[in-house]
Amino acid sequence: MHILNLSLRHFRNYEQLEFTPGPGVSLIYGNNASGKTSLLEALFYLATTRSPRTTNDRELVNWHAREEAVAPPFARIAADVQQVSGYIKIEVLIQLRSQEQHENSGGGSQKLVRLNQRVVRALDLIGQLRVVLFTPDDLTLVDGAPSNRRRYLDMTLSQLDPHYVRTLSRYNKLVQTRNAMLRAWRERRRTLRSVDEELAYWDDEMITAGGYVLAERLQAVADVNTLIKPIFQANTGEAQELHIAYRPSFDFAGMTEAHHLVEQFRQTLQQRRSEELKRGQTLVGPQRDDLLFTVGNVDLGRYGSRGQQRSVALALKLAEVELMRMRSGDAPILLLDDVLSELDLQRRKYTLEAIRHPHQQTIVSSTDLGTFDGDFLSAVDRWRVEQGRVYRG
Repeated sequence: MHILNLSLRHFRNYEQLEFTPGPGVSLIYGNNASGKTSLLEALFYLATTRSPRTTNDRELVNWHAREEAVAPPFARIAADVQQVSGYIKIEVLIQLRSQEQHENSGGGSQKLVRLNQRVVRALDLIGQLRVVLFTPDDLTLVDGAPSNRRRYLDMTLSQLDPHYVRTLSRYNKLVQTRNAMLRAWRERRRTLRSVDEELAYWDDEMITAGGYVLAERLQAVADVNTLIKPIFQANTGEAQELHIAYRPSFDFAGMTEAHHLVEQFRQTLQQRRSEELKRGQTLVGPQRDDLLFTVGNVDLGRYGSRGQQRSVALALKLAEVELMRMRSGDAPILLLDDVLSELDLQRRKYTLEAIRHPHQQTIVSSTDLGTFDGDFLSAVDRWRVEQGRVYRG
């Protein structure tokens, strides 16, 4: 798939933009704070309905829109997308609420999502446009917090499987509900009997959803393990293979089918019930899981060099591209946000060669054209970004 046109209105520092990248590699360059990252952020938002930079959609609305006599202030992101199966048009409108609306609704903004001119739920948009975003923050995927690694899996699977994103959303809400009940008993606001009766119902719901999430994650890790090995070896020249292990919060004895996972999940919850009541939170489930990266039985998160960790992060993103291509039959759009300057010469050279795929739309941002060799610069489309405006060349 590829973007035919990206249209922005009042988004970040863009008052208005029409951007038409080609189907191959596009290089956008300019000074810091010129709008390069915001352009990639807009594409990621259209794919996932959330920003990779903020949890507050109010920040996405251009300040000029708030000053204009426009009621209510808004930001609009829209794109024409060519998929293998046909053409689609997607649009997200983010509207700021008034102070009164904000206080009554509990949110500072609302969004309207359209797919082919038809209003749909935000969840229905996810997966229509698939992207893989690689930022300097992703270089800490290996040694950073476990939540980063879970997010890597969830973001990938959500774009590939509509049922996964809905099940994950439901699972997270069920965990919140269950945690509220556990806290209520710990704080003596509920009796143990009443909590036990409700937990029996919510446990069944949570276990079913969690079993599906876990089974899909395990299959994704198995697929990524196959895809990432040649990528990592070509990138590093390592003789030993990279291996990714899924580290669950409970022992499922190597069983990966959903019904086995559900039963083991249930048994573990029962075994840890008293501990969960004391702590007031759910201690078992996909929200507690992690990934372990090893080369020759060495834990790279703890003992790997900075270069090794960056190589794994790069390989993870390139493997994500291949996983999406393999499962959907359509290549995602690869977004590299000023990340090449963070790589050494060997990894940079490998990345530039890897992204020049004939059926892969890639958008690369950079502050320095000196990062790229002449052959690369002559083979790609170049776009200069200045103060929220984009110029070809």
